[in-house]
Amino acid sequence: MSARSGPASRGAVLDAACCLFADRGYRGTSMKDIAEALGVRAPSLYNHVTSKQDILFAVMDKAMDRALAALEEALAGVQDISEQLRRATESLVLDFLRFPAEVTVCNTEVRSLEAANRLAIVAKRDQYAARVRSIIEQGCRDGRFSTRTPQIAAFAVLEMGNGAKSWFRPSGRYPDTFVASEYGEFALRVVGCVDPPRLPGGGYEPLGLGAVQAILGSRPT
Repeated sequence: MSARSGPASRGAVLDAACCLFADRGYRGTSMKDIAEALGVRAPSLYNHVTSKQDILFAVMDKAMDRALAALEEALAGVQDISEQLRRATESLVLDFLRFPAEVTVCNTEVRSLEAANRLAIVAKRDQYAARVRSIIEQGCRDGRFSTRTPQIAAFAVLEMGNGAKSWFRPSGRYPDTFVASEYGEFALRVVGCVDPPRLPGGGYEPLGLGAVQAILGSRPT
């Protein structure tokens, strides 16, 4: 694509860079590459960002803030510990399926962040993991989860997003919401959930995906 002078919003710059970082890696992507993807000249990018490092941090920071907000929304008002784990897992998996490029960048490019930026992103990643881990630990203390190794169980649950992302295709047989709900059930099995909440007719409680979808939105096209 031949570059041309023209407007490009900060959001468009971040989106284009995110796709390139996920595909080529941070070090394999230049500001010229980002400009070419947008059909603009490279100097115009600096109207919206200060550097390639600024772009990388912004992409990761946006992704982590969105994931944290969706997690808290999914857990809002939920008292039952097994339902909390189910909904947390659904939120996690749905985020991975709807934003695969951002997830790839967050998983692979932490090493490319400058020290201060790395500390900020790792702190948010740790905050997310700690929230999920605390649910599992509380379930074990309450006698609702029977796993002997809550820390390993937490690692397994937190990796479910990567697992689903590795095989999921938007055009495939299963919609992302169905996959997320199935993984929510898998998480309960991982922790050895005892007596998960059920409706009077014997079915499980309704899935808590509505509020999460409102935050995550539709999968980008």
